Amino acid sequence: MKILKESGERKTLNQSDQNEFINSIQSSFKNTSYNFDTLKINVNLSSWIDTHKILKKDFNLSFFNWLSAVDWDNEVKTGDAPKEPVTPSFEILSCLSQTNSNNLVISSTVISKENAEIESLVDVFAGANWHEREAYEMFGINFLNHPNLTKLYLPDDYEGNPLLKSFELISREVKPWPGDVDVEGMPEDSIVVEEKGS
Repeated sequence: MKILKESGERKTLNQSDQNEFINSIQSSFKNTSYNFDTLKINVNLSSWIDTHKILKKDFNLSFFNWLSAVDWDNEVKTGDAPKEPVTPSFEILSCLSQTNSNNLVISSTVISKENAEIESLVDVFAGANWHEREAYEMFGINFLNHPNLTKLYLPDDYEGNPLLKSFELISREVKPWPGDVDVEGMPEDSIVVEEKGS
């Protein structure tokens, strides 16, 4: 049983309401999964916008929480490579929720890295604006028809996209991660001998 606040009061969302919501999403969208209390819809790139319109209109998922991306690649400059080979691509994820319950849905689609572009959600959810700008800046993903696709954080002359797995973290080349070097013992582990003055 989940609990949420409505008008300052606690409201209990019973399990049957949540199950009804999950079942209605799963009956409307073919490729859904429900794992770790998360409902995820995998959609084709061509239905990215229409899926969000349907979720907003038909399922009352009117609050845009976030949008981000995952860089799936076998070539990794920093960190460990995937344990199993992956098809290099970007996975674009968005999270929508209802304002009157705890129901939320994550939508996911995949785009190629060679043609890293996707239609902007700004016309459907104005709140997608800064999230898409961040994904553009950090991953180099082009959001078509975005009204102001400019950088948010980095200087205009900055080159590269810092969240790509192929992006070299120069600072980590100079000074490795702390886990890669011997760590000194804790102060309480060493014995301190004090000399008494005369």
